[in-house]
Amino acid sequence: MVDVTSYALISITCFCFGLIVSFQIAHIHYCHKLTALVRRSIATKTIAPVLAEYEAHKSKK
Repeated sequence: MVDVTSYALISITCFCFGLIVSFQIAHIHYCHKLTALVRRSIATKTIAPVLAEYEAHKSKK
């Protein structure tokens, strides 16, 4: 019979790895989004894309 503490340790380990992976996925997503905004700002030579994204995000809340 498998010990209950073994199940508890495995579940805690899986939970921690899940948190790490989800944090990395979110970090990559927002880095890509920020990179796209920076490229648009450089292409237009203004900060208008950043302000437009800020206003769009602000209105969603």
